[in-house]
Amino acid sequence: MRMRIGFLGLGTMGAPLAKNLRKAGFTVTVWNRTAARAAPLLEKGAATAPTPRECAAGKDLVFTCLTDENALDAVLDGPDGALAGLATGGLLVDSSTAGTRAARSVRERVEARGAQFVAAPLIGSRHAAEKAQLVVVAGGPAEARERARPALHAISARLFELEDPVHAALMKLVVNSIGGAMVTAFGEALALGASGGLALTQMIDTLQASGFHSPIYLMKGEQLLQRDLVPRFQLALAEKDQRLAQEAAAEQGARVPLNETVRALLRQAIDAGHGEEDLCSVAELFFAWAKVKR
Repeated sequence: MRMRIGFLGLGTMGAPLAKNLRKAGFTVTVWNRTAARAAPLLEKGAATAPTPRECAAGKDLVFTCLTDENALDAVLDGPDGALAGLATGGLLVDSSTAGTRAARSVRERVEARGAQFVAAPLIGSRHAAEKAQLVVVAGGPAEARERARPALHAISARLFELEDPVHAALMKLVVNSIGGAMVTAFGEALALGASGGLALTQMIDTLQASGFHSPIYLMKGEQLLQRDLVPRFQLALAEKDQRLAQEAAAEQGARVPLNETVRALLRQAIDAGHGEEDLCSVAELFFAWAKVKR
């Protein structure tokens, strides 16, 4: 019998994930706060449920992919929440980036229902999600990871496994903290060069020929050259991830001064109107400060 999956959250990442699960042959029932977003999935043979509880009821695996910890709690809790529909012995897999505290809290709530929990945060862009080329970090007990593995392979190119869901959530914050710092530093440096008369193409080409080259600089550089700020990864979400990293650091007694600086800069970019644009639009903040015409 094909695995029956309930999928909650059809946003930038969730929609392509649900599509790839359906493409892989799983029986998929979806729920989204804005019901109209389910229409493309219904055309692919998915079913829809009116509430998170009904989406989760009777499923072998319940998938959540939501914006943050508040959205996750709103979908899980309450009489119509997914936890109310999660069966004893069921499995909840959460791919939201909601932080370590949320991973710990959700694990406790799921286990209190006699079910299993795997945190499986996603590393990659919308494009990678569409192509099932994501990197997924799955954290949870061995039996739960084994049950989740077929579905996780259907959405990813690489799967890393850890014993603890909190560690999986922390790993995602580690990666995104680095990514946020890289893109912010990239934008600042481009504005520095442009203020002195260097062309963006010259700087990007030279950087890519150096020991500091990176695929993300090439991709984000092309977006800036084309003035293409359509979000692959929304700047506001990047700021949220920096916040979650700071919260994790506070819990663990670590210091993250660079993270704090990056988050402050992303906050200023949000205040300047770039929050719903791609993360690379943080460069526009530096261009404006340097009075570089774009």
